[in-house]
Amino acid sequence: MLGKYILENEPAAQRSENAWTYNPRQGLGSLLKKDFLKFPNYDDFIPTFNMESSSSAAMTPESNVSSSCSTNDTLSSAMSKLSMEEKKGQSTSKALNQEDLLKRLQAKCHSPARLRTEGLVTTPCPKSDNPQWKGIIRLDLFKRTLGGHNHHHKGKSGHRTARDAVVIDCEMVQAERGRRVIAYLAAVDFLTGEVLVDSYVDPQRKIFNWCTRYSGITCRAMKKAIANGDALRGWMGARRALWDYIDSDTVLIGHDIKNDLNCLGMIHSKIVDSTILTAEAVFRPRWETQRFRRTWSLKTLSRVFLDRSIQDGPKGHSALQDAVATKDIVIFCLEQPEYLKKWAEFAKGGWEDIPDDFETLKSIVDDGVQISDYL
Repeated sequence: MLGKYILENEPAAQRSENAWTYNPRQGLGSLLKKDFLKFPNYDDFIPTFNMESSSSAAMTPESNVSSSCSTNDTLSSAMSKLSMEEKKGQSTSKALNQEDLLKRLQAKCHSPARLRTEGLVTTPCPKSDNPQWKGIIRLDLFKRTLGGHNHHHKGKSGHRTARDAVVIDCEMVQAERGRRVIAYLAAVDFLTGEVLVDSYVDPQRKIFNWCTRYSGITCRAMKKAIANGDALRGWMGARRALWDYIDSDTVLIGHDIKNDLNCLGMIHSKIVDSTILTAEAVFRPRWETQRFRRTWSLKTLSRVFLDRSIQDGPKGHSALQDAVATKDIVIFCLEQPEYLKKWAEFAKGGWEDIPDDFETLKSIVDDGVQISDYL
């Protein structure tokens, strides 16, 4: 979603000079400002998002995406441009440098107990025909991510080449007995926004339901990708493709990531899940074995924290779009903890209908609204 920030209570004649722009690829933490603009309490000022203005003079050249797209661009058109920018490996966040952002991310990694509670496989299992396991991959075939010492992740100089943090998203289809199998994999570098993997995955088995409404995948598109040699070979091929970019020290990010890792047969210890991150902010459980009463969808979190609409089209989800949204949501939570805290207070208090978009959430934070005011 593209748009501009306009200073509140400012005469219209001055808006073309004192203009803010919002870069959707960089999340709400990134506010671009002209050098000549001086404003008191700059760090505490959060401008108002304005989707109505169409003045081209208010666009600043700092963002290639903002300067090349109009506010009337469709989401799919904007996403294609964003993807091209991300493939160039440009910086994701300007509010925090990459080193500080990585440190904050690493501090948010979930404990093994929390991961087990949320349904992730955390230890290798012996060969077993466990009737309670409904996954397509046998538990004994799950593998740990390779360590950083492995030669596969070292360049000619002997230095580690795996990425520090990677966001993943998978789309699944239904095979026999309703079991889900991976059919698409997207992976994005969390720090740079570079697209690492964006590929169909050949299920290599009979598919009973392509779940196009949600997966965005059709039998025709899959056959074309396979015929052109553009599809990874099965879940093992997808896992190997992801392992080209990560090792055991990489922080893996996802939304409800257990579904992604279970369909990849992967065991990974350093994980930040946007589902867990936001639910923990709301419920603050005393024990890590305690299940959350509820969680929030990626679509909802994207609307509230990013002012971005996703998963709205009739053609299903986009794994790359969802991975980018997950990345930006996590960055927002790391860079704007006061917003996350205020949203969590209302969500826990049962007022989930109040901060249901960023404009409302912003006004609540700016006005110092307390949940007690609504009781």
